[in-house]
Amino acid sequence: MFDKKLDDRLFRRRGMTYGSFWDGLKPRGEMVDSEEIAPPSENGEVQTVNAGGSKALVTDFMNLLKAFIGLNFMFISFAMSKAGLVRGVVGITVIAWLTYISCVMLVKVKNALPKEVIAANKHLSYGDVARIASGPRAEVIINGALILTQFGYCTGYLIFLAHTVHDLVQSSWPNWGFVLVPLPLLILIAQLRSVRSLGPFSALANLSLLVGFVAVVVYICMHFKFQPTTPPISAFPIFFGQVTAALEGIGLVLPVEASMSDPKCFDRVLALALSCMTFVLMTVGVLGFVTFGEDTKSIILMNMQGSGIITGIKVVLCLGILFTYPLQLVPVVQSLEGWVAGGPPVAAHVIAHEIGQAGIEVDQEIEREQEEAEDEENMAAVANPDEDPTPTERTGGRTLFANQWYQVLCRFLVVVTTAIVAIFAGKSFGLFQSLIGSLGAAFLAYTGPAYLHWHVFKNEMGPLGKMRDLIIFIIGIVGSVVGTTVTVMEIFRLDEGAPAP
Repeated sequence: MFDKKLDDRLFRRRGMTYGSFWDGLKPRGEMVDSEEIAPPSENGEVQTVNAGGSKALVTDFMNLLKAFIGLNFMFISFAMSKAGLVRGVVGITVIAWLTYISCVMLVKVKNALPKEVIAANKHLSYGDVARIASGPRAEVIINGALILTQFGYCTGYLIFLAHTVHDLVQSSWPNWGFVLVPLPLLILIAQLRSVRSLGPFSALANLSLLVGFVAVVVYICMHFKFQPTTPPISAFPIFFGQVTAALEGIGLVLPVEASMSDPKCFDRVLALALSCMTFVLMTVGVLGFVTFGEDTKSIILMNMQGSGIITGIKVVLCLGILFTYPLQLVPVVQSLEGWVAGGPPVAAHVIAHEIGQAGIEVDQEIEREQEEAEDEENMAAVANPDEDPTPTERTGGRTLFANQWYQVLCRFLVVVTTAIVAIFAGKSFGLFQSLIGSLGAAFLAYTGPAYLHWHVFKNEMGPLGKMRDLIIFIIGIVGSVVGTTVTVMEIFRLDEGAPAP
């Protein structure tokens, strides 16, 4: 069922190998977060004692909710304009349900892995699970899709900034010219070496999103009209790509589930978090679409005009997005730096980042553990000065900014590349989000979990279970192909002179 060549890195933090795992377990009473690890039962299963309560469940709910937070409410009204009122409401509901089923399937696959693997590494990523369940090729494909979508979200942020600033200053410059404006600052921020140093930027982004969301809802309610349109069915694949991108958070589901005080409640907490997110998106999407009708812009802010307060809100959102950019860039930069340093082209153990803090909190915890391990090695090196250089000596020490030439160059090139893509593909923020949703997010959200679940449980499922996995797999493949094709055709149509939404 599983790939037996398990990487030793899954056990690295405990200083042991796969075969010596149980020999190295600490006595009963060792605490890991809110769980107490007990010795394995007679059948070999890892036992945990939950130490959390209702407050912990609220924290778990908020962590899962943050995994799905993003700029989705900014373009969901435009997505509705590509589906129509009835098709849009039904479509958001169905896609949210598919997202829920796929997340649950992925967690079931993780929980079916050897118990010693789960106990040894609570930070198992989507790619880690794919490798252990289906082999290294599956890990490369999953991590490649994660890196692609993170790169796409970074590019989308630049497009959002360019369009919003252009709208603010009402300049004769083309939109693409404003992509270049924040580049010097973004190149500088991208050089920050420590994930932990990016934490304040995430908090600022969350605050700006909250302000923006409240402003959008209040503005729409104050200017409410009922003038929905009925778009052609041929535009529905664009809706599919955008809503899939809006609800894509599967790259963070496993780390968040592993940190829960009571993982057995995962299904219910996920259902509640996705229900809340779906309600928010459907409310903003429907209100914005029926109010602005066929004039709904790809960024809802572009429909909001006429006061200094609105201008201030746009500025706050731009600042929040500006400082969120380096958070989303982390997996892309880590992969490229690892490749240049001699590793594989697609990095292992990729943790996706969303605009909420869920992803960065996971990376911060990993970074703290790595620093603790380095401190132990440094202390050992002091006692044995004739041995190899210490970790901090090998990496040039712990500095605020990248200090290796290849790190500086990689970060510079990634930022510049996102700007180039934004210039050539950024005439419509909504269409670009649809492209990312169709090209990468649909595969991650539907195709990957359905395949892994079928691969692991095919001998245990009945015909209905196999049919469910097959249907979700096909939806992911067909949605990716059709959504990408239709969106690319629409982008080319804009290049030929069609008005940008």
